[in-house]
Amino acid sequence: MEENNNMTSYRQKCVDFGVHTNKFLLAKMDTREVEKMMAEQIREVGGSQWLYKDINKNMKNGIFDPFFLREHCNLYSWRETFFDAHFAGNSWFTVESDQYGEEEEDYFSWDDPFTRFITIPVQLALHFDAVLVLAAAKIEPELKWLKSHVFFRNDEIISNEAESKFKFEIMISDLHKPELVIPEGSLVGHSLKDHYDQVNLTFSDVAHIIVEMYQKGPKKLEELSIKTILQNNLSMEKLPLKIQKKVAHGMYAVEGRVPENITDEGKVIFEKIRKEFNKK
Repeated sequence: MEENNNMTSYRQKCVDFGVHTNKFLLAKMDTREVEKMMAEQIREVGGSQWLYKDINKNMKNGIFDPFFLREHCNLYSWRETFFDAHFAGNSWFTVESDQYGEEEEDYFSWDDPFTRFITIPVQLALHFDAVLVLAAAKIEPELKWLKSHVFFRNDEIISNEAESKFKFEIMISDLHKPELVIPEGSLVGHSLKDHYDQVNLTFSDVAHIIVEMYQKGPKKLEELSIKTILQNNLSMEKLPLKIQKKVAHGMYAVEGRVPENITDEGKVIFEKIRKEFNKK
């Protein structure tokens, strides 16, 4: 029991140090540099400040937008590159959170794949405003060492959902997962449908991902029209109810046809996903 208390105490000391370091750095914000980085993000989503704000809000709230899927992924990719450039090497740390239990080992190593997985995505999606300020903090030369001791909290559940909704490579990887995964040493497996349920993606959401990743021809005029309406923030009150439903729930239904404007590989994956979502 004493050993566990010592471990918890050490963890808390690390957290306290990190929180105070971050607080100091956040107070040293370089406004001009932050504004420059914000402008770069806006350019990444096509130059629309309104669209950037909407995407940023969606990332914070874990909302998947099928009509601006690529723009969300482009911004997420930009943020990931930014994070790696400004917090390279052993310049940040995280600690074990309570969700892993007291008997689990502490996760400190910045280059451990699991540490990066549970930490970086949640920072890119939920806390990137703070990440920008921390990266741009303007401090005295003798205190620059503090920028090599930045503390980032982690959350495996939120990180998993963020990558599954906003990161191209993970979206494709998820589509290619086997229909049933049984972890080593376990008698119980989980299905691909279980994964999509965990990250709150519907069949229509996943279908939009497939069409985006395996597109070989133009999208439906109906979908392009909906995107234009949303992009220009036009009223949808006078639109047919059918279109309003697609705006709210996406273009695809599990009983619908396989889209014609995707590759043969995309069609195979579409049928695989349809089969998963049809399971009782």
